Amino acid sequence: MDIDLTVKTVTKKFQDFTAVDGVSFDIARGHFFSILGPSGCGKTTLLRMIAGFDNPDAGEIEIRGENVLGLPPNKRPVNMVFQHLALFPMMNVAENVAFGLRRRGEKDKSRLSARVSAMLQRVGLQGFETKQIGQLSGGQQQRVAIARSLVLEPAVLLLDEPLGALDLKLREHMKVELKKLQSEVGTTFMYITHDQSEALVMSDYIAVMNRGKFEQIDTPSNLYNRPQTPFVARFVGDNNSWSGTIRERNHDRMTVETDDGHRFRVRKTSSASPGAAVELFLRPEAILIQPDPGLKEINRFSVVVRSILFDGASSRLLVSPLHSSRELIVSLPQNRQFDHIKPADQLEIGWSEAAGITFEQTEPLP
Repeated sequence: MDIDLTVKTVTKKFQDFTAVDGVSFDIARGHFFSILGPSGCGKTTLLRMIAGFDNPDAGEIEIRGENVLGLPPNKRPVNMVFQHLALFPMMNVAENVAFGLRRRGEKDKSRLSARVSAMLQRVGLQGFETKQIGQLSGGQQQRVAIARSLVLEPAVLLLDEPLGALDLKLREHMKVELKKLQSEVGTTFMYITHDQSEALVMSDYIAVMNRGKFEQIDTPSNLYNRPQTPFVARFVGDNNSWSGTIRERNHDRMTVETDDGHRFRVRKTSSASPGAAVELFLRPEAILIQPDPGLKEINRFSVVVRSILFDGASSRLLVSPLHSSRELIVSLPQNRQFDHIKPADQLEIGWSEAAGITFEQTEPLP
């Protein structure tokens, strides 16, 4: 497998603060790779070091096998698309896209025009060559910025939260368009975001970053269904969570007593022994409403409906166990069989022993 980008134990400090702490990873050619994490976790600092705008204090960065440390940004085979697109308002679309080619010394007008037209066609902007930037929608401006970078044929295209300034509906549309475009052009994309929906929809692989380190690098499906750390379980998708203590452990099952008095049977996902404090996570869609009495290996308990969170296909219930102030999120199935539910109703809910994920507790839940 060809590797376009290799980062080896890269570290960056700002005085006493370590922004990036010994990060290592590879990106294979043609992949859409995202770094997902909260503000301040170090993801943009890492991107800037790859682009050449900052220098690491330690570690190595290789692009297609070549060590690029010490090379200025314009000498590295990467291009960057920023959240604020930095398009030139005094230039039309074609002139914006051609800007980098001209800076590289391309003087043949026919060749220049052909490359610009071909790239605009690829991003769905054929016929827009003479339009001014101010005449374009936000999504069209995004495409111009991407075309301006891709026309230079970078080994890796770096994208720093490029959809952050768009409204919600356009952002939803553009993340699908970006994934389609990347698949068509085949260029390796490295995408920075704090928006998990963007990362899950677009990426082949995602690195979840926290406090300067990578918590897990995996496929979107594995990150969602098989998180390897409590931070990933909390950060990726919605989760209900309990702190508790392991009371029993037999073969492939264990019993967890939660802080609100429940005893749940869970498939073993932790090596912790009886008496150990654990965190238990459960996805809202894993919870069954009025589960069939014949179902086995189900944790069952009664709840009161606090409110109905209507959001179309993503509608949910906010419920509390009886005699508890804890709130749990339960996904509503789309078959409309539970349309009769209303606030203050009492329901039985349940979840499969295989649905819960536990981690030995090393720090308090936030």
